[in-house]
Amino acid sequence: MKIKLIWKSEEEMQKELKERIESWKERESKDGKIISAEGKFVYKGISYLIMVLRYYDHTNKFTTMGRDRISDSHVVVEYPDETKPLLNLIPPEFESEFLYHDTLHSWNDKQTIEEQIKLCHELAKEDIDNLLGGEISKRIDERIKRLTGVKKKLNDGVKRLKK
Repeated sequence: MKIKLIWKSEEEMQKELKERIESWKERESKDGKIISAEGKFVYKGISYLIMVLRYYDHTNKFTTMGRDRISDSHVVVEYPDETKPLLNLIPPEFESEFLYHDTLHSWNDKQTIEEQIKLCHELAKEDIDNLLGGEISKRIDERIKRLTGVKKKLNDGVKRLKK
């Protein structure tokens, strides 16, 4: 899949930043993130979102988060509304941040935005592969097998008690 995001212009981002700073109210945070790019992608029939978020604060405007970071942006993977019903089918113990990742980790500090976008696509595809016949599917099959064994032992125990 070709990485294709819809990017805001620098002018649009500067305008949004200005509006946020001007509309700031007491007790609100003086930093935040602005979406600079976003796109919806489909892999094996399952949709996911990629967003590039640009960090700002009132003093430095667009700036990096932390001194070791090389970019003022980071990337997130999320699921769109149409994928939420699928997530509701995954037992919570297997879900573990399915289609919900970001590049706000120290190991991402030296990555370019392009590298972070590529990584987020890989994470999303890995999640989907794990769901469709991968790790999540295997773990559910193992649980079914174990519970089937428990059920058989219970049934056998009940039969012995009835004798």
